[in-house]
Amino acid sequence: MVAKALDAPYEAGRRGAAWLKVKRAHTLDLVVLAAEWGNGRRKGWLSNLHLGARDPATGGFAMLGKTFKGMTDAMLAWQTERLKALATGPLDAYEVPVRPELVVEVAFDGLQASPRYPSGLALRFARVKRYREDKRPEDADTIETVRGIYERQGRAG
Repeated sequence: MVAKALDAPYEAGRRGAAWLKVKRAHTLDLVVLAAEWGNGRRKGWLSNLHLGARDPATGGFAMLGKTFKGMTDAMLAWQTERLKALATGPLDAYEVPVRPELVVEVAFDGLQASPRYPSGLALRFARVKRYREDKRPEDADTIETVRGIYERQGRAG
């Protein structure tokens, strides 16, 4: 859906600053599998999260992508300390694997096929909404749920 400010002129075939594109977002509760150290303003914080859905067939998690969007400074500080405590590899590495214990609610615009991840799917425009401290990893969404969203998305588009 596209919306325009009431006082802005209409120009056929053009969308300017007075226009806003609104997309329907999906959400999933996913597990943090690893994190990458930030750059620039985020230097010193574990920022880019690797996200996975629960895979009942293997008893593990199916990687669906990464995100660094949607986090406040307070969230970055909290997650850095929490992820350092969950680290299963060296903290001086660029990518820090962690015990899959944190569940995060992620909003995303859609899914796409991906040869990069064994799950075969990747999140599009993923962003963190909040940590789900009320959920355990076994409560996270499954890869079957993700595949269902992908299939419905294909029929809708």
